[in-house]
Amino acid sequence: MTSESASPLRATRSGPARSWLYSRVLWAGISIVSMWLAVLFVGIFGGDILSSTPGGTSTSVPVVVVLVPFVLLATVVVARRGFRPADDEPQGTVEEQQPHAAGQTSDLRTKLA
Repeated sequence: MTSESASPLRATRSGPARSWLYSRVLWAGISIVSMWLAVLFVGIFGGDILSSTPGGTSTSVPVVVVLVPFVLLATVVVARRGFRPADDEPQGTVEEQQPHAAGQTSDLRTKLA
């Protein structure tokens, strides 16, 4: 058995079997959801920050209030990095990328008709 015959069984980085594994958008979304789930669980199960003064007054603030600004900042950073197009991905429409492709398409349609 040669390595060529075994290669279709092996998934590569660009192969369709594992292309979702390298999707930046997928992992950015999973990261953001997991951050906010952590905020949810800290909000439900987390304690309070208690502060008391010598005069007898006390205040309590939920721990999640301290966590939310950091998660909000992390969400913005992850979203900007994960949801923008990659440098190697083409941007714009097909006509903008390959202006000659529109003419070829119409030529093919006339030949097929």
